[in-house]
Amino acid sequence: MNKKEKAYLGRFLFPEATEGKEVSELLQKAASAERICRLKFSEEDYTHDLCLQVHKERTYIYSIHDPDSFGYELTEPGKVKRACYYLFNCFDYTESVPTNVPALQMSKRRFEELKAKADSYTLYFLAECLIAETGDLESSVQLARVLKSRTADGELKLCSRSKSGWTLQHACYIEDAGGGWLLRMSSVSTEDWMIAMPATRAELCSALCQWMLCSSHAVTPE
Repeated sequence: MNKKEKAYLGRFLFPEATEGKEVSELLQKAASAERICRLKFSEEDYTHDLCLQVHKERTYIYSIHDPDSFGYELTEPGKVKRACYYLFNCFDYTESVPTNVPALQMSKRRFEELKAKADSYTLYFLAECLIAETGDLESSVQLARVLKSRTADGELKLCSRSKSGWTLQHACYIEDAGGGWLLRMSSVSTEDWMIAMPATRAELCSALCQWMLCSSHAVTPE
């Protein structure tokens, strides 16, 4: 990985500290990685901010900005799968029944504005704002409920190496007591789109596991 690639990945994965020592060390360790993922997850007191690096025969998990920093090395697919579920505090391995709720598409910037203000908005007003953006009444109301009363937040920034360079993907996950939504969004600053679709935490874990073990899979529930 040359300096240009490191800078490119650093800006995407660690925009808040592209020049920090920790970031530099993590990118140095990832020089031969096939895939890199920054994973954030928060649910009450259970929080993670990690860097996952997939190499040919090993997967490494490193903590970020943690005074008690740690690193794990995984060599077996079964352990990678268990780690994916553990990191999202998920122990439901059963397959979910597909839902018929359609995906919603809207401006990423507008969605982030609404998410930031969700606590101060009423549910009715938040739903109206989403309906105005998506044109979908029923699904927008469901998404508004999760935004208003979310109990868990997750974020995935995924980088896959190819012959032509690095492919980037950005996704978030939000959940309340009634269910969760996977949010796929633009990873390029000049693009402004986001697609939201209902997803369980188990589906998210399964998709991440597939991505970790096989580069052809994207983080999208089946």
